[in-house]
Amino acid sequence: MSRDLPTIRELLDDASRALAEPFSRAALISWISARRPDVAVASIAHHIQLATANVPGREGVGPAPLLYRVERGRYRRYRLGLEESLPADEAHRVVLVGSSGALAASPRPAAEIFESEQFARARRHAVESGQPWFVLSARHGLLDPADVVDPFALLFGDQPADYRAAWAERVAGQLAERVRLSGAIVEVHGGVDFVQALRGPLARRGARTEIALPDTWDEPPVHDEADHEHRARAALGKLFALVSRH
Repeated sequence: MSRDLPTIRELLDDASRALAEPFSRAALISWISARRPDVAVASIAHHIQLATANVPGREGVGPAPLLYRVERGRYRRYRLGLEESLPADEAHRVVLVGSSGALAASPRPAAEIFESEQFARARRHAVESGQPWFVLSARHGLLDPADVVDPFALLFGDQPADYRAAWAERVAGQLAERVRLSGAIVEVHGGVDFVQALRGPLARRGARTEIALPDTWDEPPVHDEADHEHRARAALGKLFALVSRH
C-alpha cells in the first residue's frame, strides 16, 4: 500500500466526523470505498467491527474505539463516558467461516482466498450479520478477513487426530485473544469437521458452538410445515454429504 493512501481506520475516523448521525453501515462502507476502491467490502466491514465500542465480544480488545452502534446497522461516533452497554437485542455471537472449495491462484485476503459459492454465501452471511467474524484455515488456524495468505492445499479432514486437536486448541486461543468467549455463541460455517474439533476447546472457555446448515442462510421464512420439513431434510442431507475436507 502506498504511504500516500489513508488507512481504513483513518478513513473510519474521518467518516464518523463527516456523516450525519446516526449513520448506516452501508453509508460507512460507501464513504470508505469511494476513497479506497482497492479495499474489499469484507475488509472494510471487519474494520468497522474492530472500531465499534459495543460490538459483542469486543470488550478490552484492540485499539481505542471510533464508533458506537445505536441499533443494528446504525452507528454514531464513539464518545468516551456515554452509555456503553450492548444493545438489548444483540446476542453475544461470533461467526467463523471455514475454508471451503477452490482456491485463488495468487495471494489474497483470507476473505477472498476461497472461490466456491458455498464460501461466498457464508462470507456474505457473516458480513451482513454485523457480528465479529473470522476465517478458519486448516493450515493457518484463525485468520482475520483482511489477513493476506498464499494459496494452500491442506485438507483438514485428512489430518490425523493429534493435528486436529492441536489445531483446535490453537484456534480457540487465537479467538480468545480477539473476543470474549465466556457466554459466547460461536457459529461455524464450513462443515462438521471444524465443529467437532472446536467444540471441546471452546466449551472449556465458556463458549457454545453452533453449526450452520447449508442452503439456509439466504432462504426466506417458511410457513408451510411440510415444506419446512422438506427443506430441513435437504439441508441436513447436504451437510453430511458436504463434510468439510479443508
